Amino acid sequence: MGLCIGHESALRYWLTKTGDEAMPEHAPSSSFARAEARLRTVLSERLPIEPEKGRPLHLVVSNRRLGHTLDDVIAHVWSGKLPNGALCELSGDNTVTSPELTFVQMAARLSLVEAIEVGDYLCSTFSIEDAGRDYAGEREQLTSVESLRDFIDALPPGSHGIRKARAALEHVVDGLASPMEVFLGMSLGLPADLGGRGPFLLHANQIIDIDAHIQKLLGARYLKGDLYLPEFNADVEFDSYRYHTGSYRLDHTQARRNALEAMGIKTISATYGQVKTLELFDEFVWMLRQRLGLDHPTYSYEERQAQMALHDLLLSPDRRLF
Repeated sequence: MGLCIGHESALRYWLTKTGDEAMPEHAPSSSFARAEARLRTVLSERLPIEPEKGRPLHLVVSNRRLGHTLDDVIAHVWSGKLPNGALCELSGDNTVTSPELTFVQMAARLSLVEAIEVGDYLCSTFSIEDAGRDYAGEREQLTSVESLRDFIDALPPGSHGIRKARAALEHVVDGLASPMEVFLGMSLGLPADLGGRGPFLLHANQIIDIDAHIQKLLGARYLKGDLYLPEFNADVEFDSYRYHTGSYRLDHTQARRNALEAMGIKTISATYGQVKTLELFDEFVWMLRQRLGLDHPTYSYEERQAQMALHDLLLSPDRRLF
């Protein structure tokens, strides 16, 4: 017998995984039949995520008879068949739901917009703090849009969360590299009825080959565009105060911007100060559309309310993902 960590606890496990940590191997799906939620087992096992007051441990079992109501532990039942790639190994007989199954589980419990956000974080190239927010460092992608789609297609029809997960996946972007890129990716990539200013087609951290002369200036053979808009040959860059201050970094940032412009790529830079309030973000979007040669749309009352809600959700200082 063992424990299977899922839902918010699995999301916490995956999103706080740092770049120097090894990815666990997949566990056979058959091991899920033995998963339990007994207090004695929880207390005796050394788990990467443990129950805390006000922050319960979320476990998954295959049958209600295997679960018990415990202090600071919530047992969820998944009664459907699990495809390959649904579980990953922890210590002993313990497992954690894979990033793909975690996405489906969370989609069932969240709004569509929140499910899109979780998908963006799972497909990102950065980890966040254990507090459930804030950039912690670079890492490899945990999963991809393609892997999520393949996993969803392998689930039995009617599986809990599958419909919303599939709808959310239509808007998830691979390879976003910071929480602010998630904000910009959603704000520009989503349609107005979901609170966005698009939809713009986006490629995160797009590799852009550069001319040999420019390579000498930058000491690199290529650049990565933060949010590349292929329809307009344009790149939206986020200039972080954390990573774009100091004479060297400012010089490199300007050289990078000059290189993109020299390659004929329209470059639009955003800072936190330009997007921190809805009114300022409105002006930034006006500038972006002006730079791209686009008309300025008029939004309905419902669309405007959705834009306000999305901005508040993604930039709230009290927001936690888990």
